[in-house]
Amino acid sequence: MNLKLGSFVLAATVALSVNGCWQKTEQTVEVEAEMVPVLDVYAGKNEEKNLKLLVQAYEKENQDVSIELHWIPDSEYSQQMMRIKNGESEADCIFFPEAGEAAIWKNKKILKNLSPWYETKNQVNASLYGDVEKDGALYMIPYRVGKICVYYNKTLFDSRGVEYPQENWTWEDYREKAGILTGWGNNKKVYGALGFENSSSWWMLPARTRGAFDPFKEEDLKMFRESAEWCHAFISESAEKTPYMSRTDDDWSGYHILFAEGRLGMYFGEDGEVNTINQELRKKGMNIEYDVMELPSWEGTEKADVYNTAVVAMAEATKYPEETYRFMKFCTGEEGGKILAKNRTVPFLQSPEVLKIYLSGTQIPEHAEYFLMDQAPRGLAVGTLHNGGIEVMRREVSMYLLGEQELEYTFKTIEEELAKLRVR
Repeated sequence: MNLKLGSFVLAATVALSVNGCWQKTEQTVEVEAEMVPVLDVYAGKNEEKNLKLLVQAYEKENQDVSIELHWIPDSEYSQQMMRIKNGESEADCIFFPEAGEAAIWKNKKILKNLSPWYETKNQVNASLYGDVEKDGALYMIPYRVGKICVYYNKTLFDSRGVEYPQENWTWEDYREKAGILTGWGNNKKVYGALGFENSSSWWMLPARTRGAFDPFKEEDLKMFRESAEWCHAFISESAEKTPYMSRTDDDWSGYHILFAEGRLGMYFGEDGEVNTINQELRKKGMNIEYDVMELPSWEGTEKADVYNTAVVAMAEATKYPEETYRFMKFCTGEEGGKILAKNRTVPFLQSPEVLKIYLSGTQIPEHAEYFLMDQAPRGLAVGTLHNGGIEVMRREVSMYLLGEQELEYTFKTIEEELAKLRVR
């Protein structure tokens, strides 16, 4: 963090005598103001529009502080956190795309305990901290919540004569629709759904909707295995793998292009995808219609919703904890929630007024209410052990989905790696 020398300019009217005649002229006088703290705030590029709006509103109301935003490419979060840890970069406030990511850096002593300032007000907030600290220490505040839904291209569905997804639809319904939508259109390949490509964790969603969360629990690992097997069959039999598309700058936008062109029927995403899709449609001059539906469930089972919850934390090294906390409180409170809602983003704080603003917005899907949080997200804040287990599964299952190894070998390897992680 830094100090910035504020100054303001006064235009003073001064009376001067020129050749015996009094004449008025304006003289500019610069007056030094007090030094104001500059808060160094870090966030991913996908938060740019939201944070610029929040900072603009906050600085307008709080002229005794200045905020400098630093954008972190998705692929460089770890490097930037290490620069902060080593004192190579000054930091006061950090926005994380997921609570689990913040928990990793809490364990590395980068984040400051917020207990002197912040108290959880309800059970929803309390659930965010349950898996992190048992001594009452708090290290993050929920900022926005991303409930995963299925985006579907109504224009493509209509052209193929396929019924739109309905509430209580199943993963088999999803498989069937993807298969019917896949084909050709205007001499170009049309994809019913995204293949579960090797760099992602989308293949976990069928298990997550059954309540699976922790790979170290035998029951959950079994559901992850069944999910991987189902997705392997889905890729092989019912859908086409999407073609390789290179990364442009820091953003992976290949599927948005396909969706806007009417060549992709369905894909998974949070509410933040709306702004990206609308931008792509404007850029291409396209006019497709789309909507969202909740994730499918399994026949005869109760569906669990899947959330990604973005959080904000204070850097341990900050020299301005009071000023930093005030900014964090603004972003995560009622005023910040209204600003996010106006920008078609679902905040974690979902008061009646905030929800009214969000649902009355324009350029959002007809059924945008599916993005709203209707239950406390389960197990949002996780630690290094959990993330290590998820990474092991992602790596090994990717090889299985690519046809490089068999299912039995894949999960035998996963169990061995999880056992090693437990004893570290």
